[in-house]
Amino acid sequence: MDYRIFDERSPGTFVPTIQDARAFVPTSLPPRIDFDALFKTYGDAMAAIGTLNAKLAQLKNPNLVIRPLQRREALQSSAMEGTYTTSDELALLEAGVNENVRADTREVLNYVTALTHAVTLMKTLPICHRLIRETHEKLLSGLPVGRGGNKRPGQYKQDQNWIGGATIETARFVPPPPGETQQAMDQLEAFINRPDTSDIPPLLDAALVHYQFETIHPFADGNGRVGRILIPLLLLSRGMIGSAVFYPSTSMEERKNEYIDRMFDVSSKGDWTGWLKFFLEICRDTCLSTVRVIDRMIELQNDYRQKAMATFRSNNILILIDHLFMTPMISAPAVQELLGVTHRAARMTIANLEQIEILEKVPGLSMPEFFAARGILRASA
Repeated sequence: MDYRIFDERSPGTFVPTIQDARAFVPTSLPPRIDFDALFKTYGDAMAAIGTLNAKLAQLKNPNLVIRPLQRREALQSSAMEGTYTTSDELALLEAGVNENVRADTREVLNYVTALTHAVTLMKTLPICHRLIRETHEKLLSGLPVGRGGNKRPGQYKQDQNWIGGATIETARFVPPPPGETQQAMDQLEAFINRPDTSDIPPLLDAALVHYQFETIHPFADGNGRVGRILIPLLLLSRGMIGSAVFYPSTSMEERKNEYIDRMFDVSSKGDWTGWLKFFLEICRDTCLSTVRVIDRMIELQNDYRQKAMATFRSNNILILIDHLFMTPMISAPAVQELLGVTHRAARMTIANLEQIEILEKVPGLSMPEFFAARGILRASA
């Protein structure tokens, strides 16, 4: 790490660590914020949040979009860490197809599991050590060595880690050593759950928490993904969004290098304004992108329902269409269980949706056969 880049404005201190290197320990939150410099960007972000919440209020069933958006977030957040799969592969594994599954796909499904687990925990827990650790455990559990499965799922790091280099000497950044991590996370937990949170607007709160978590880098692996999961959790906890639909990784992936540089500039020269402006722009773009996805989903649902009603009279077809938005990869046994019908009737319902080109058979799989609603998978991309 090039210590010369860090100047007197840097919000942290250096402490000794392994191999005669020094590690950066961030000062506890909050910093001094130049609210005047953020006025316009903050206003734009809040207007976009309002647009998103208004769109959500129009939905009779938010689950129409929640699951597709969570899959989208899992794919994009994982891609930022170099883990790639397709929406088809992810949907197949989610549906229970374990044939020829790539390790990347299992890792992305773990992200979906971790995200949904964290949102569920929010009903009974604040954002705390337990929630963060359980989220991390879900993220890495069951993965092979080399994919994070050996990186102490659910436990803070016990070895020094670093970012952006093959060795600690060539690293761009060295986060706190293990001995400093627990205290740093204690301080972060206390900041998140401070008695009066009205001093900082929720969007800026989320930006501060995300920076601090990524700078602490408390786990041996999975820090970026857990840190991005914390963003919607904090906005949910502050009442900024009504449902778990705010997922920023797509917007961050589009500006990945700037995303990394902006956080580094906070550490090296205390540029909080640059980071907060960037984060607010990401929030704005995330909301507007999410609204476009919701519009596509609503339009697609209406189109599918109209096509089905114009051709068939069975209410079971409409039930299955709505179900496909949450589970876009299905089999006859799954439809049989969903509708409470015979296997023959389930297969007939699938055939009807094939006829009007809502479902198509997935080739190359052994029994049971699986069918994909690829229009839904494409609409959430």
